[in-house]
Amino acid sequence: MTLNITIAARWLMAQSSDFCITTPGSGATVNETSQKQVVLQYMRWSGLVCYTGVAKYNSHNTAEWLTDALTHDPGQRSPQQVVDQLVKDGTKWLRRVPATYRHHTFTMITYEKKMPNVYVISNFERPNGPQLPTPEDALFCTHLRPHGPRCVVTGYTPAVLDPQRMALRDLLASNPTPLVLRETVAMASREASARAKGSVSESCVVSHLCPDGSGEAQVFGNLAGEFLPTMITSGQNVATLMPMVKNHAGVSGPQRLVGATWTANGNEGVSVMTGAYRLLSEQAGDGWPSTPPVR
Repeated sequence: MTLNITIAARWLMAQSSDFCITTPGSGATVNETSQKQVVLQYMRWSGLVCYTGVAKYNSHNTAEWLTDALTHDPGQRSPQQVVDQLVKDGTKWLRRVPATYRHHTFTMITYEKKMPNVYVISNFERPNGPQLPTPEDALFCTHLRPHGPRCVVTGYTPAVLDPQRMALRDLLASNPTPLVLRETVAMASREASARAKGSVSESCVVSHLCPDGSGEAQVFGNLAGEFLPTMITSGQNVATLMPMVKNHAGVSGPQRLVGATWTANGNEGVSVMTGAYRLLSEQAGDGWPSTPPVR
């Protein structure tokens, strides 16, 4: 199990995801640089998709599957098309997982016509009620349209305490800058990792979305391995360009994402996504801000 924190309102949204994969039962760490959040950018909308639950089973790898599911020929998809595909195709492979381990949730956030939308696609988690005691064998979607600040935690939910959730809602109500919101959500995830019995990494990625579709992703904490995450623009995974860019720049050695920025939707027919990367050998300090967020 992992941890995703989503905080949403009409004026700003943010979503966090940690990097840790563990083995059920033993709790042994398998990977500490696993991608669990994907940025989606289209001409009319932008979104973030994250997951918690089954990361690998036999030949199935959820990060790779999610990349394949979200990548397509250049063109447009609607948020509902993405949700429908996650529900339909996600259910197919989830049914092959033994029932004991069949707990899985995708969370997607979008602004559509500048209105916030939160889609929780799960077989056991319900943001409007308690978790199902027995997971269903099919994914179902709960669609939220928050007006005031809303905090949705999926995965290892007990690790995020009620005072933390209230503090995040109160912060969002104060209309913070995106940077302050990202840093505060990251700190909440970091604090929660200490309560998660080794199943949630201290490092995480936090991304924000603005009503115009622009946003930014930021990695908090140093990483032990290369991290070149999938980022989708109009169906194309721009991360596939990284090997060519590295060769052109004459850079060698494992790298990891520092952060990514994308522009507003429908900006004169042009959408742009840029990323900043760093060699693992050049990581300094602990990778966290040296001072606490200032509102």
